[in-house]
Amino acid sequence: MLESRSVAKATVSLVSLALVEELNHRVVNEYAEAISSLSLAASSTGDPIAKAAIDRAASRLRDHAAAHRTLMPPAVPDDADLGAHVSRICEAFTRATLAQRRVRLVLTTAEVRLPADQCWRIGLILVELIRNAARHGLGGSEGQISVSIEERIGILVCEVRDNGRPSVRTVPGRGQGLIRGLVNELGGRVDWSFTVEGAVATMRIPVEAPTMLGDFSAKWSEVA
Repeated sequence: MLESRSVAKATVSLVSLALVEELNHRVVNEYAEAISSLSLAASSTGDPIAKAAIDRAASRLRDHAAAHRTLMPPAVPDDADLGAHVSRICEAFTRATLAQRRVRLVLTTAEVRLPADQCWRIGLILVELIRNAARHGLGGSEGQISVSIEERIGILVCEVRDNGRPSVRTVPGRGQGLIRGLVNELGGRVDWSFTVEGAVATMRIPVEAPTMLGDFSAKWSEVA
């Protein structure tokens, strides 16, 4: 019975990943089609102001497409450097979304090797936490979001902190439900705390003997 459940769970996981791959493929193609349409429109107009505006819109879409690619599931079931993976996500997300809002993103992380599938899910969770911090914690205005990742005796602790105005507890939305669902898949938990200095989301996930590679930190802010 236990073996049957394990096989069923693995099958569901493979089906889910196949569905994610298909959806990602469609999204990337739709980005490409939209960018191509804008490029065609820019080349067809004789108005330099309109052309510049269309070119800027196409550039923004390219940045969003690049950010989306960093969130795609791993191609091979191997170990991956979590710090490097999250760093790529933060850089792309800053360029696509945060820079225009003048939001500074600071990442401090232990460079830990984990299964690629686990790194992928952690990346999905963190980008959703960062998005929530920018939208709700900072209220769409400028500020700073700090992300930290460290390993504490078999527990991976990830924090996303903003320096926005004191938050008021609200009814959990769809984004928070998605975060909790992904964290549950990893056997962990996530908690939110609200202080006069901003909001803090703390995620704790059990990990089995991760490979520690060192420490890494990076900062991103406005980009041209």
